[in-house]
Amino acid sequence: MAIDVEFSIWLASKTRWVHLTKTMAMAAVPRVGEFVKFRNQQMGDYFAWQVSQVTYRERGEIEVWTELLNNDDDRGYSFEEETEFDEYYQSYLAEGWQAEHGVRPNRRLMQS
Repeated sequence: MAIDVEFSIWLASKTRWVHLTKTMAMAAVPRVGEFVKFRNQQMGDYFAWQVSQVTYRERGEIEVWTELLNNDDDRGYSFEEETEFDEYYQSYLAEGWQAEHGVRPNRRLMQS
């Protein structure tokens, strides 16, 4: 039996970030600390996203959040190059991920 899970992932450059969501059927709900890999034909699926939060909604929806991709040393961004951010962003959109709020300024990095 498959369980529908809404996943949230984040991509960030030094100047921009985006929150992407996608609902997919899973055999089980991942737990905090576990890793999930998502299909990405264009860029490859070798990234493992670490689960940071699991929320069970009253109506039965399950939301799973992951850590920011490639957030080495808690630096606040995933990619050094803006073009790399754009490539990954577009590749996840091509896989059916949604960016409901669009790309936004990375204010966290600018304040530090």
